[in-house]
Amino acid sequence: MATFYNRVVKNVDTSEITAVTSASDSTIILSILGANTNGTSNADITVIRRDAANTDQGYLAYTIVVPADSNMDVLGNKYILPSGHKLNVSTSTSGYLDVTISYVEV
Repeated sequence: MATFYNRVVKNVDTSEITAVTSASDSTIILSILGANTNGTSNADITVIRRDAANTDQGYLAYTIVVPADSNMDVLGNKYILPSGHKLNVSTSTSGYLDVTISYVEV
């Protein structure tokens, strides 16, 4: 049976934080929303995939600008996250972005 999740990371920092770790071979990322809660300044969002050994496996988004008081879906399509791999998020300015990742594990 499929289980759906929404993982919210509030006040994302300039240092990477793990937002999602895949617990199965069938973790499907549905969306990655970055919401800029600052009313005057833009903030960049970066999303990177790392394996179980924390090795860089590539960027899903790299310094994508999220304008002030707006949001952006940085994932244009569904994405399969291999077992044990994780998605880390960071931003150019601490505290400006909240990130919500919607995913399903089958």
